[in-house]
Amino acid sequence: MRIYSLIVAIFLLIGCEATPVNNAAMIKTKLKLDERATTPIQVPVAYYVGKKVPDDKVNFFGKMEEAAELITSEMFVSSENLTSESEFIYLIQLHSTSDWDYVWGGWESDIEINILDRAGNKLMSRTIQKKAAASGGLYDFNAVYNAFASALKDAMIEFININIDEILLAQNNHKNGVKLEDSKSIKDLFTNLEATNSGSGFFIDNKGTSVTAAHVVNECIFVEVNHKGNTYDADIIASSQLLDLAVVKIDYANSKSIAIEPEPSVQLGKQVFVTGYPLSGILAEYPSLTVGNISSRGGLKGAKGYFQFSAPIQPGNSGGAISDYKGNLMGVVSSSLNQSMMLKQSGTTSQNVNFGVSTQLLKQFLYKHNIAFEEKTSSANFESSSANAVEYSNQILCYK
Repeated sequence: MRIYSLIVAIFLLIGCEATPVNNAAMIKTKLKLDERATTPIQVPVAYYVGKKVPDDKVNFFGKMEEAAELITSEMFVSSENLTSESEFIYLIQLHSTSDWDYVWGGWESDIEINILDRAGNKLMSRTIQKKAAASGGLYDFNAVYNAFASALKDAMIEFININIDEILLAQNNHKNGVKLEDSKSIKDLFTNLEATNSGSGFFIDNKGTSVTAAHVVNECIFVEVNHKGNTYDADIIASSQLLDLAVVKIDYANSKSIAIEPEPSVQLGKQVFVTGYPLSGILAEYPSLTVGNISSRGGLKGAKGYFQFSAPIQPGNSGGAISDYKGNLMGVVSSSLNQSMMLKQSGTTSQNVNFGVSTQLLKQFLYKHNIAFEEKTSSANFESSSANAVEYSNQILCYK
């Protein structure tokens, strides 16, 4: 019995890994595409792969995304992973859960596929059970990817065949630039979706315009701003991954905004405080404040336009305001020194080595994108400045 168990274990761990398919034509199917349809179909689509799974299941999120990209890019003229800026006529919502069959081997997956048009009408809904013959054992993820791609190809052909008349009409309208008048927002195409991550932001005017870090809103399918217990739909009106800055806008007239000086300067040793929403779901739902000093006038490896500060920050602080004790903006929280990297390279960890984007660089970013803000100087004391910070700070919620 021990020998048998050992053989099974070896087979699971070191079997021959499957060869991944690299084009849709490699996938055999019994379904035949309607003769009126010519691929790639001249309509744009977007796909969304859900991340949430029960604790006892496995979610091959990345493999499902790869399979969706392979199949949809070959069957439609334009295909992309859904973001808040996606333009599409059909949305393909995907969700999968998988279990390993310890008796016969192989991954068994339940794949849920919903396809909606821009008006929110559900055009097709399927749950497909697929077995991945993983000859490479428990870690043969290529077999899972191949199974996903096969299921998606079948589903796409079925979708096209069932809805061929509507698809041809949509193709013609898209070619002629006809816009759907009843198209819904991306948020309205989803139900019971929870924020996957969050960050912080702050108002720069009294019209609901907030600055945050670009990595907070990167690849979100939609963004919300939570301010003083109320949540508002937000539009991303500018973003730069290079600078790690973004601006979002909500329909809200806020009473306070941060003071942005005409000639801001970063002074070594200057006392600063950070306001934001760290560790969402663990700490309080109202803003937290920490204090420290500006410890270097350069960013990581001396990068210009950034600075180092010592006020403690946690996940969720990104995008929050770094202010001096008078309430003037010094910069935007961007990152911390990676502790795992430090431990690996130097054998020790760092303490409160954090980096911010300078106000001067932020102002250049705002000017470039024609985003208006009021230049003003605050001379308030620390107590008044911290009280104001609670009023202009907000939480940025990202849904992926």
